[in-house]
Amino acid sequence: MFFPLFVDLSQKEILIAGAGAVARRRIRTLCGFAGHMTVAAPSVDPAIRELARVYPITVCERKFRPEDLDGKDFVLAATDDGMLNRDIYVMCREKGIPANNCSDKTMCDFQFPSVVKDGDVVIGINASGKNHRLVKETRIRVEKALGVSKGISG
Repeated sequence: MFFPLFVDLSQKEILIAGAGAVARRRIRTLCGFAGHMTVAAPSVDPAIRELARVYPITVCERKFRPEDLDGKDFVLAATDDGMLNRDIYVMCREKGIPANNCSDKTMCDFQFPSVVKDGDVVIGINASGKNHRLVKETRIRVEKALGVSKGISG
């Protein structure tokens, strides 16, 4: 079970290795919270390009390089290559950088919650990676209770 910890990301550098559907969802969750994000991927989802026009996101249309970790505070390994995600996670551990491996929940220093935001109130919902359906159902119930239209899924 994970402890809910809220972190100020406004001055943090975040690397997202990968730019597909999982990366897109995580980037959307981080928009409005993160100081700056860098996305490294050979192919980039068009929705991520759109987000980069509005939010502080640098898009590097190329494969991940180990030097991409330099100066980063958090890393999301969200490529479609499980071995690469594992390697990124291991490199982050060696450098003391908290990382999330989207393809292996046992290789995550943190997890992404489903997020409901209502003004200054931010609610994170998580089931320790065990029941995504329950998290979604809970998010919808919380949204209805608060009268907000849509949360931000992690």
